[in-house]
Amino acid sequence: MAVLGQIRKRSIFLIIVIGMALFAFVISGVFTSNGGFSTNKPIGEVNGEEIDFESFNMMVEQAQSAYGLSTVNAVNLAWNQGIKNQAIVQELDKLGIDAGKDQLEQIISGDQSIVMNPLFQNEIGLFDFNKFSNYISQLRSSNPNMYNQWKLQEQNIISLAKQKIYFDLIKSSVIYTNIESNIQYHLENDKVNIEYLRIPFDRIPDSVIQIKDSEISSYLKSNREKYEIGESRELEFVFIPDIASEIDETNLRSNLELLKDGFSQMNKVSNTIEDIIGFKNVNDHTEFIDIYSDVAWDSIYKTKQEISSEFSDILFGLNVGEVFGPYKDLNTFKISKMIDKKSEGNLNKVLIADVVKEIIPSNETSNNNYRIASQAEFDANSGLELNSSDSTLFIDSFESFEDFDSGLPGYDNSRQVIKWLYEDKTKVGDIKRFTLNDGYLIAKVKVFNNQSLPDINEIRGQVSDIIMKDKKFDFFVKMYKNSNDIESISQDFEIDLERASAVTQNDPILVGAGNEPYIIGSSFSLDEDETSKILKGNNGIYLIKLLSKEIAEDISISSAISNSLSDREVERISTLIPEVLESKAEIVDNRSLYY
Repeated sequence: MAVLGQIRKRSIFLIIVIGMALFAFVISGVFTSNGGFSTNKPIGEVNGEEIDFESFNMMVEQAQSAYGLSTVNAVNLAWNQGIKNQAIVQELDKLGIDAGKDQLEQIISGDQSIVMNPLFQNEIGLFDFNKFSNYISQLRSSNPNMYNQWKLQEQNIISLAKQKIYFDLIKSSVIYTNIESNIQYHLENDKVNIEYLRIPFDRIPDSVIQIKDSEISSYLKSNREKYEIGESRELEFVFIPDIASEIDETNLRSNLELLKDGFSQMNKVSNTIEDIIGFKNVNDHTEFIDIYSDVAWDSIYKTKQEISSEFSDILFGLNVGEVFGPYKDLNTFKISKMIDKKSEGNLNKVLIADVVKEIIPSNETSNNNYRIASQAEFDANSGLELNSSDSTLFIDSFESFEDFDSGLPGYDNSRQVIKWLYEDKTKVGDIKRFTLNDGYLIAKVKVFNNQSLPDINEIRGQVSDIIMKDKKFDFFVKMYKNSNDIESISQDFEIDLERASAVTQNDPILVGAGNEPYIIGSSFSLDEDETSKILKGNNGIYLIKLLSKEIAEDISISSAISNSLSDREVERISTLIPEVLESKAEIVDNRSLYY
């Protein structure tokens, strides 16, 4: 939400400010290099002001703790909000805008959670700012940690108060005159009733149009800002998952069979064979689960619907004492025993005990997976394909356009791959093996791409469609250069004329055709019963016949209407200002060096 929006919606603004806001991005010191952190490069800069890593990292950790975000998402949240706010702070300093005790008191006095607190009220129940100030002063000795938090928050409030002054100045400069308000009034209230013919572009055969590669190339150059591809880095990789083998799963299932039925084992203390009672016969299932299960027992009675397993019907139908399994449930094997059944009101519930074994690779399997990954890395460093020694490995590729990409899609913990890809020492042809959460990834740098326009063959269909519409329009105009008879053209294409009623320029929608501002705007220039020239719209070629036009009666524009339009414009500008200031700022982004 725009800063002005926070300020104007006072309740939200005060909750953010007084309620110990999570991100005090605009407090003094957060985005300057006075935090004592020393490295060759700061984490970033905004118009030459270095961003202190320690303070920034504190914001990241708070975001992770409060919202459960991943590191990359938390960094992005802190960065994006911080950059915008810092750009505003610098603008305020440039303009010499300041705020002090009066603004602080005004903001605090507007927060009902503070105003209604008896601690800060006088003898007749009214808020007393002096009592609030005394309370804060007492915190210095009674709770230094909370006092320090408040001092940071106080600076934040003052900074936001400065922003309020800034946006109030903007608001005072945005004025809708009565003439402008009258224009807007007519845009919203003047109406036309039209009859129109819409000829979809696809009704003109593509075969009558030819598009040359040179035309596509020329279009791309003319619209470079829209199609230009930024700098990127490409890599190819193979992934060796470190997962259990079929043999591992078979062994796990066999071990659970033994646990269910009972088994004998050597007691290393007494050096004798001892018999272990199986789960189906054991009396103390709690102790048995503690010893042999990878997951603690959840001793809660459950309804059938609460049993999260594809075998819920079987499990719910077991008799007391009966055991089911081993069976596979997601990434585990289980044996389950019915302990008890009961009814609670109209609900039947059961108590089931589970011995759970997680499906994880054995040491032998993990060692083999590591060997495969090491061999793939060795082969690649020897100039061979990544899958030379194992044709079952799939060679995939990824193109990164940002040095702070979160990672390779579908691979957890792969941010480290992107970080390596953008390191200064990483060159084309370099190879590296990474240990991810669930396997090994061997990556090879393929190419560093400069900023460029896409290859014609990659963009041909998209651009050809745009050029095709223009050429079909020109073709149509030449075909009917001596005629704009809407009814005869309608018959030529066997397309019925359509009507639209009470259409305004403020909402230029044609039912069935979509947004057509140029077509609707053109209809307002026609006289009654006049047919337009051939027009090119967003969704086809048009001819319009004006049936009638209703011009709203002029009214005396009141200050309330002008003020309402001014408020609307202020809100629009207020949303744009942080984005504009950020776009004009010189930003150095070194996040990829730290995260």
